[in-house]
Amino acid sequence: MTERLVDRLRGRRVGVALSSAFFGFYAHTGFVRALHAAGVRPAGYSGSSAGALTAAFAAADALDRFVGLLGGLGRSDFWDPTFPIGRPPGLLRGDRFAALLRAHLPLRDFEDCPTPLVTVATDLTRGVRHVDVRGEIVPAVHASCALPLLFRPVARFGGLHADGGIVDKIPLRALTDAVALDVVVAHLLPSHGLARPLPRSPFGLLDRALDVARDDGWRHQVDLLRARGIEVHVITTTPTRITPFTMSRGAGAIERAERATAEALHGAVRTG
Repeated sequence: MTERLVDRLRGRRVGVALSSAFFGFYAHTGFVRALHAAGVRPAGYSGSSAGALTAAFAAADALDRFVGLLGGLGRSDFWDPTFPIGRPPGLLRGDRFAALLRAHLPLRDFEDCPTPLVTVATDLTRGVRHVDVRGEIVPAVHASCALPLLFRPVARFGGLHADGGIVDKIPLRALTDAVALDVVVAHLLPSHGLARPLPRSPFGLLDRALDVARDDGWRHQVDLLRARGIEVHVITTTPTRITPFTMSRGAGAIERAERATAEALHGAVRTG
């Protein structure tokens, strides 16, 4: 038996989990816009890294504001280089990025969000996943987006916090631990390293191994949720490759992900 995914979601408590991906917040924005256009009103959002950034604006009911921000975003808005000599080092201080969030996020705390928000960071000091569901949003999102070597880690709760995607590519379990849900729809932006030929350099092989581990991790979480009786659908879109030097492609990335998601939502899924 088959039915359209969008029909499968209607009338149920739907959670949205957004994956980590370098500058993937453009594609995630298109994904969430497609959900809203299809009449899906999520009961909770979670995200790691770029996913945490989009999830924060969506949970604050400020996605349109985020689209406006992205439309005028320039490298100078967050680019504050410093000598990368800290422990661990980072090219950017991150102060401008945090200030940008404070200027545009309309809410201060997780508890203020109309829809529950869950973000994940990596506590480098303790070597554990750190899940945020309360307190100030900006430090949590800043930490979740603090890609090692690009951003300095964020000092929080007695530790140094960095990119959530290090330990949690798609924070599925964190979302369902915090919010009662019937079904989760995840947006996966695949790691570019998994699509490339096997690298030959030691550092390339290390990056490939980390990508494999992260990919395996979210798949295990899917199995865990399904064992709990929670339905999971993973929509994968191929993102436009964007860097701090090619953000002019952002509008196209949003539109491309929105079209691909709309097609997936109106496609058939097997049930029963």
